[in-house]
Amino acid sequence: MAKEPKHIVKFKELHLKQNERIIAWSEGYIGNAMGKGSDTQHNGVLLVTPERVIFYRKGIMGEVIESIPLKNINSLERQSALMKHTIFIYSSGNEIEFKSFNKEDNEKLVSEIEKAQESSGSAAVKPIATEKSAEPKEDVYEQLKKLGELKELGILSEQEFVEKKAVLMSRI
Repeated sequence: MAKEPKHIVKFKELHLKQNERIIAWSEGYIGNAMGKGSDTQHNGVLLVTPERVIFYRKGIMGEVIESIPLKNINSLERQSALMKHTIFIYSSGNEIEFKSFNKEDNEKLVSEIEKAQESSGSAAVKPIATEKSAEPKEDVYEQLKKLGELKELGILSEQEFVEKKAVLMSRI
């Protein structure tokens, strides 16, 4: 990646935990690009460490910091339109919508988030155990229902849904 911007330098100085390292980052913004309504635009960086994803902006009047632990991320989405590339990061009670003009940096961010989750044992959607258990079949049906709801809400992609559904169906 390119030379570290001022937001990365300040984040390292003020908020990087001891023994924590930044594994990927991209410059961009969160909020409304036009500044309409109460949602204003904040230019900054989205960065990934082995433990968390953080949007950070240090300005004259203060700072903006939004952090989501990797283990709490339920879903990641990417969207590209013309020159703008957006990453949606969803977790229970929190969401970061990060927009950037650098496709390669955004792809690296998503890749590093997924790798960090795999290495820590917390996939974007917690894996459903593949071994047969003594749990009642009704619980499996309830899990199938919840899985369908996650797909309807857009939290799971079609592929993720099909994979998780196959695992659950094998338990019936």
